Amino acid sequence: MVQIFGAVSLLLILLSIVLADEVSYENYKIYNVHTKTHADLELLHRLRNDLDLDFWSPAALNRNSSVMVNPWNDGLFRELLTKNDVEHRLTHSDVESLMNQKSAENRINSRRRRNTKQDDTIAKFDHFWTLDEIYQYLDDLKQKYPHLVRVKDYGVTHEGRPIKVFTISATGVVDEFHPAVLIDGGIHAREWAGHMSVVYLIHQLVERSAENMELLNSTNWVIMPVANPDGYVYTHESNRLWRKNRAPANTVCIGTDLNRNFPFQWAFYGGECSIGYAGPTPASELETRAMMLLMANYARVTKVYLAVHSCGDFILYPYGYDYVDVPNKAQLQELGEKAAAAVKAIGGPEYAVGNSATLLYPANGSDDFIYGSFGVEYAYTLELSCGANSGDGFIIDLAEMQKITKEAFEMFKVFGTFAGEQKVKPLNTVNIADQSL
Repeated sequence: MVQIFGAVSLLLILLSIVLADEVSYENYKIYNVHTKTHADLELLHRLRNDLDLDFWSPAALNRNSSVMVNPWNDGLFRELLTKNDVEHRLTHSDVESLMNQKSAENRINSRRRRNTKQDDTIAKFDHFWTLDEIYQYLDDLKQKYPHLVRVKDYGVTHEGRPIKVFTISATGVVDEFHPAVLIDGGIHAREWAGHMSVVYLIHQLVERSAENMELLNSTNWVIMPVANPDGYVYTHESNRLWRKNRAPANTVCIGTDLNRNFPFQWAFYGGECSIGYAGPTPASELETRAMMLLMANYARVTKVYLAVHSCGDFILYPYGYDYVDVPNKAQLQELGEKAAAAVKAIGGPEYAVGNSATLLYPANGSDDFIYGSFGVEYAYTLELSCGANSGDGFIIDLAEMQKITKEAFEMFKVFGTFAGEQKVKPLNTVNIADQSL
């Protein structure tokens, strides 16, 4: 019976993709689910595939997760959770209404900003920025702060959009002598809090550089703020909950989960239409290759790598592809706990720190790739907070976004300070491909 419901669900999703530019989530529901036991987790992961559940925050032992359920599987979902004594409560009865409300608030604030005289180019985090706004901001900073920043295109997407990389250093040049932090955000298009947290970091390091000079004196910053530009535009224009890129997977379905497309321990996951489709082959996607090139160019000087996601209040480290401990697990745990403590110190939520596969579920990703392929020993995935009302997941209030960006900055400061204390081994032959940045 569960498989039949899943097949019907998939068919309806495919029809909505083919027949409509804008996807409706009318009568989709959000549940907060508390998993107390491993049996609870196993049930939830099984239902994920059978009922086409969409996890807005990951399921983990003794933690709450937000799960979106489509209307045709809602009754069976509630029945199975109740039957197996899994705690759950409804947080939103209509996702479409929730998105419309948040979208209207965002448009009002965006329009108010355009109609108000601005003080120079100082960033205003009063709405969720579009791709054009983010890219324009990077270009504005390049013009105003040439002594600090560089901007470079690192390839193009399937739809022809540039993939921009932004570097920040006290001298304006990321050289081969100083340690660096490499950061990417927005590989999953719908995780807007991740995009905005990375932009907020840029704002602090550049426009507030006088207040944050200790983060620039010994550390260089290499940042790809939007790793999935096509997907991000699509979330603003058509489907707010789109996760993948926009390259066709087959004649009907579109998109690859870029975080599953890296070649290190790649595994074919799901069908072409699944939300976690890993692509037809390793590194098949243009965006993945751009990220791999960036990592290769800066691997020797990168002392900390951060993949910024949302949401869930997790600081995760390799390996994620399987239950395999890395040699420096204790050191990764210690640094991660320092970052978690920094968030807690300003009144933020309590982040769980640990191995990705152990805390959540086995899956490869960009942190596995840069750790396993390039030997970057401090590689993390940050699953940022879901906000005060965790049931809102990706569709958070603007006030919550502003709070989350500040909490993320506290973590960035910890990781940046640590990176600056590390030494870069000298090389006889320098192999940084784009010193012009």
